[in-house]
Amino acid sequence: MLRKDLGFTIVAVVALMLAIASTTVIFSVINGVLLRPLPYPEADRLVTLSPTVRATNTPRDATSPANYLDWAAQNDVFAAMAAARGWQGNLDEGDAPERLRVTMVTASFFRVFETAPLIGRTLQAADEQPGGANVVVLSQGLWDRKFGGDRNIVGRGIRFDGEAHTVVGVMPASFSPDDYGELWVPSPFGVPTHALRPTADPRQIRDSNFLDVFARMKPGVTIQQARAQMDAIALRLEKDYPNDNMGQGATATRLQEDKVSGIRSALIMLGAAVGFLLLIGCANIANLQLARGAARAREVSIRAALGADRRRLVRQLLTESILLAVIGGALGILVALWAMPVLMAMAPPVLSSFKEVTIDRGVLLFGLIVSVLTGVIFGLTPAFQASSANPNDSLGEGERGSTAAYNRSRSVLITTEVGLTLVLLIGAGLMTKSFGKLMKVDPGFTPANLLVFDIGLPAGSDDARNLNFYQQVVERISSLPGVARVGAVSRLPFSGGNSGRSFNLVGSEKSYDADIRVSTPDYFRTMGIPLLRGRVFTEQDTPNSARVCVINEAAARMLFPNDDPIGKYITNFGPDSETMQIVGVTGNIRHLALDTPPRAELYQLLGQGKWPRMFVAVRPIAGNPLALLPSVQNAVWSVDGNVALGNVRTMEDTIARTLLKRKFTMTLLTIFAGIAIALASIGLYGVMSYSVSQRTREIGIRMALGAQRRDVLQLVIRQGMLLTMVGVGLGLAGSFGLTRLISSLLFGVSATDIGTFGAVSSLLFVIALLACWLPARRASRVDPIVALHTE
Repeated sequence: MLRKDLGFTIVAVVALMLAIASTTVIFSVINGVLLRPLPYPEADRLVTLSPTVRATNTPRDATSPANYLDWAAQNDVFAAMAAARGWQGNLDEGDAPERLRVTMVTASFFRVFETAPLIGRTLQAADEQPGGANVVVLSQGLWDRKFGGDRNIVGRGIRFDGEAHTVVGVMPASFSPDDYGELWVPSPFGVPTHALRPTADPRQIRDSNFLDVFARMKPGVTIQQARAQMDAIALRLEKDYPNDNMGQGATATRLQEDKVSGIRSALIMLGAAVGFLLLIGCANIANLQLARGAARAREVSIRAALGADRRRLVRQLLTESILLAVIGGALGILVALWAMPVLMAMAPPVLSSFKEVTIDRGVLLFGLIVSVLTGVIFGLTPAFQASSANPNDSLGEGERGSTAAYNRSRSVLITTEVGLTLVLLIGAGLMTKSFGKLMKVDPGFTPANLLVFDIGLPAGSDDARNLNFYQQVVERISSLPGVARVGAVSRLPFSGGNSGRSFNLVGSEKSYDADIRVSTPDYFRTMGIPLLRGRVFTEQDTPNSARVCVINEAAARMLFPNDDPIGKYITNFGPDSETMQIVGVTGNIRHLALDTPPRAELYQLLGQGKWPRMFVAVRPIAGNPLALLPSVQNAVWSVDGNVALGNVRTMEDTIARTLLKRKFTMTLLTIFAGIAIALASIGLYGVMSYSVSQRTREIGIRMALGAQRRDVLQLVIRQGMLLTMVGVGLGLAGSFGLTRLISSLLFGVSATDIGTFGAVSSLLFVIALLACWLPARRASRVDPIVALHTE
């Protein structure tokens, strides 16, 4: 029966293939990220612990070592608790050094996650003694890439950050709780050390937050109990240490919830979008089935006259629908298997870090179930419609039969298709407009033609060595042919991470907070950050000269809203309670992301301020900045041959990476909306074509009585556009409610943006008009003599 009507079969299979492929791909992502437990034993007991701003209950990123130790000592709800701090270091293995992501952890870290190593052992308490043996645990990825998966690696020595370390174990590929570390080293004091004071005992530090904390709840403990106890501990610490903990709470968040927080809302929205797409596909094929059912009315009537009861007729027609759905579903799954690697290649880091995102047996079973259910859903209405026809009427009236019931059903389906399509189109339109506005945001500097990377000497290098290294690196890169300017900074915009400090103004006890940056003198000119007042650092500013700083416009407004900040002083800054004079004010830059407003920033001169790891920005005189990479690498090696360049990229690429989540969501939603509008157009075209074929005799009579082609065109188009108007009305009503759910994903655009609603509705009207015009044009060319003779 499907072969007999090959055109219908092909259109139906393609529509189902697209709908089920989209559904399968998105479900595989949702399954791997939101539904599947993390790859650790009893993963629902794993939590992250973080301080909060009590007044707003807003979580902060990290906590201090002293607070961590108090959390661990004063709780009775956690079976294990661990702290970690990430940084980057140089692996001196092979032909050239390589910059790696390292995590310093407490020995309890591996006990929290209860994951056994592939080979060897994990870290132990004995490894945390100051002056103890340098040991390291490798990730499977690093083990395979750098050491060829050598199972004799345990006990072998490697050189990392200029020192010998002994490999004691290798962790499996699924072990990546912090989404950062390529290898793990122990904390020499039982707590990770401060980046600026790597050899100092950190256990008394309470005024600097740099630790990520993980814990495993005891059996039977709920997340609400864990949060209540963390809050109680925070209240005690606020009372005992008011200078450092005033207004600070603490909370627990399930690890899975914490890992997916950056992508959850986007995935839920995409899940809803493919659900709509599947419904549109079902409605589309149900329309095709109704048209086919009307044409088969005589066939069904003959079957009934020969003794087939209604149940058997329904079974016959449902069998065809389900077979059609299974064929479309099988092809859809094949398309999904092809599309999955493409999807993950364009996915943002927060999503691509989930290695469990694959089309596995569960996803395949889901695709099969969806296919069968789809066949049942789009086949039920046509089956009942066809099987309920009166055989006497159908046989008596020939093939024309009664079409009123079919037309009503098809009209309902097409208006539903148009309404759902409009919701998807408006969602895609809002995301596209939002992305366009975001791309036009001025970051506050000139990102074009900038080569950026990070470098650093081994942890524990003294301040003089660090300063000498960075000064020589900047000097030698500056002297390279083709280089216009070079600057270095402790925190590069859009590179992730942030650092802040509190301070006072002279003569005031009020505390202020600002983001802290340590830079070389030419950093501002290299980045193209404008100087608004005063000056930036010069060669006359040295480590031994008077302490100076540069602030941005946001800091100037915060500190001196009605006064000129140039020449003013800040005090009690940093661990040494320094006093610094403000010598310049620069323009604001957006440091975290384009959609994050500028924050108050304070710049120190490198040498007066200390920092172990620096980002270097190189601006060429002309041409592609990446072309400078070989000579820049050689310049760094000429200063220290064991230092590798890390995270080499252009500044434009750095900014683009921060937009990946929005671009990913926008692209998929636009694709789904495109498929939806194609299906809706096919459905509307099918309705009008079928209507024209059923009204051939009527049109012939009208034209015989004097109707012009223009009249016939208007008659057919009016019918189609009326259905479109009803569908658009339903879609607009639904969109005003549903698009509010994506407001958190929008930038500079209201979820009820009238311009987008109007433009998308107009687009849909134009496409619907074209879908109606083609059958109307055919109808207007009907020869009344031929039409009446045929009837």
